[in-house]
Amino acid sequence: MIRRALRPLCLALLIAPLSACGTLGSLFAERFTFEGELPADFALRAQAHYYVTESNCPGLVSRSQLTKSFETEFQPEPHSYRFAIPASYRIGICQARLGRVALYIKGKHGEKEWQQTYDNGELRVVEELPEGFTSFLPDGTLRRRAVCTWWFQKSHAISRVGEIEKILNCTGAGAYLLNQELGGKTVRLDFVLNPEEEPSRHDTWIQFPEGWKPCLPKPGWQRCQNPPLFQTFKMNGQECTVYPNCTE
Repeated sequence: MIRRALRPLCLALLIAPLSACGTLGSLFAERFTFEGELPADFALRAQAHYYVTESNCPGLVSRSQLTKSFETEFQPEPHSYRFAIPASYRIGICQARLGRVALYIKGKHGEKEWQQTYDNGELRVVEELPEGFTSFLPDGTLRRRAVCTWWFQKSHAISRVGEIEKILNCTGAGAYLLNQELGGKTVRLDFVLNPEEEPSRHDTWIQFPEGWKPCLPKPGWQRCQNPPLFQTFKMNGQECTVYPNCTE
């Protein structure tokens, strides 16, 4: 009875629009779990990029059908994320396979729009692991850790000249994944925040026990004069001499 019931459905799908077949194919997609932890005031967007394996398919599949996005929002406390990402799925008569997952690691250091920024990472699907990289453990998990650091600097934007702004820099935000091993596996990527902030450019601020002081650059250069001469900066509407405490 089950076979008889499925036969009309399959015939209908053969003559139905490709979008309907793609929907059915997505129900049976081979997936893996992508999960981890994020610091407070962080968010993550993962954009999966696919390619078709049949030579006659590119004209039948739109670019939007070959990308899937997954996203978590900013939260004021540390929080977790979990996405179920297809490793492959069908779009009509075409087979789509995962090529990579682009990561947009978003952080904010204030409530204004310009106080939000991001860094990039990537999960890359490969046929063979590069030397020095490991695959999934026997329990089906692959664990990685990314360390994110805030790089601070004086803004040169006309609307906020001299105001402290920050750049997000995350190291270790990615992994290589073997395509034949993805189905049913778990990739865990935890993001941790480095408590020590750093200047965005070497030799533009000098560190003292009370904090960092910005120095005047050499004429025509960005680096500090020698001996250094120091300047002020703005932070939260105040004129400051040392970062992050503003005053010494």
